[in-house]
Formats: sequence, structure tokens, C-alpha cells
Amino acid sequence: MKTKKNLLVFDIDGTLTDTVAIHQKAFIQALQALGIQSFNAAFGTYQHHTDSHIAKVIYESAMGQPFTPSLLERFEATLYEEIEQATIKEIKGGKKLVEKLEQHPDFGICFATGSLYKPALLKLERVGIAFDPLQLVASNQIEERENIVTQAINNAKTHYQTSHFDRIISIGDGLWDLITAQNLNLDFIGIGTTNQDVLIAHGMQRHFIDLAHFEI
Repeated sequence: MKTKKNLLVFDIDGTLTDTVAIHQKAFIQALQALGIQSFNAAFGTYQHHTDSHIAKVIYESAMGQPFTPSLLERFEATLYEEIEQATIKEIKGGKKLVEKLEQHPDFGICFATGSLYKPALLKLERVGIAFDPLQLVASNQIEERENIVTQAINNAKTHYQTSHFDRIISIGDGLWDLITAQNLNLDFIGIGTTNQDVLIAHGMQRHFIDLAHFEI
């Protein structure tokens, strides 16, 4: 296998799958299933924009006890069940782009998401995006997005049997994706129109309305 020179790190919700609203609704339902009724639902205001971090902060604040690994598993199971009932669609061009990149001699791909693993896996499967498990890193054991992206990059080096990528580009739809890329000194490409203005205001220089228009 020829060594891939460049790596694209994809967010999932809002970037590859049209699931931001679906995920947020399921997240609220999963919290309620744990007995939590009142909480701050402005999820972008939490320190880390990941399922594991936000659920932990909300649970421990509301219940006054630790958010244990078993509780996280219960939360993930409910989250999965709620999302499973939804109709999941791709961001236009997502599946075709991933397939094209996987065949490209110079570009490797991986997925770094603030979602928990099983729901993330479900979303990619529903839109027909195939991948090696090593290419997906979720937030089950990592709360900080920077560490999730870093782990995904390290896993990609193992997957593609290389010790170095000449260029790493993060691809996402949210401000947290851009800030994470900036904190890690990665190039960034924005996707979608929902957060376009705020991304531009925070320094985004490259953007596509969807993945069908995406060009390297």
C-alpha cells in the first residue's frame, strides 16, 4: 500500500450526516431517561462539546453523584435507541466523497466525533459510509475534542502504516470543530451554511455548502 501523504479528519454530525437536530433531541431524551428534567440545553456553552463531557456535567450537577461508566453505557444505549428510530440522511455528496478519497493515492481519512461511539457508527452505516473501526474515534473515553482528534490522527497513522502526514485538514460544520483545528494547528475546511457566518467571524478561510461541492 502506497503511503498516504495527507489526512482528512471528518466530523460526523452536520458534516457527513444531517443529524444535528436528531442527535440533540435524542440526547435530551437520554438525559430524561436518567431522571434529569432540568438542565442547560445550550450545548455549545459547555467547556467541551462532546456527549461524554456534557452528559457528565449535567448528570453530576443534577443528581449530586458521579457519572459512572455504567451510567455512560446506559446513556449511550438510550441515545442509540432514539437515533435508531430516526430517518438519517447524508450531507449531500458525503458517501461519494469518502469513497473517492479512500481510492485517492495521496489522501487518507478518519473520523473524529464528539458523539458517543455506537450512535456515530449507526449514522455512518445508515448513509452507507464504510470504514475500518480504527478510523473512528468517539467521546466514550475522551471528553476533550482536541484529544479525540489527536487520537484519530494517531490511529490513522497506524491504519495507513505511516509515521507522518505532510498535511492534516480538519473538516467540520461547527465552531467547536474550527477552534479544535486552530488549537491543534491544523488546516480547516467548513461545511454547510448553518454556522457559516460565525465560522467566518472566527477565522474560517475555506468553505463548501455541502460535500458534493467539495474540492481539495
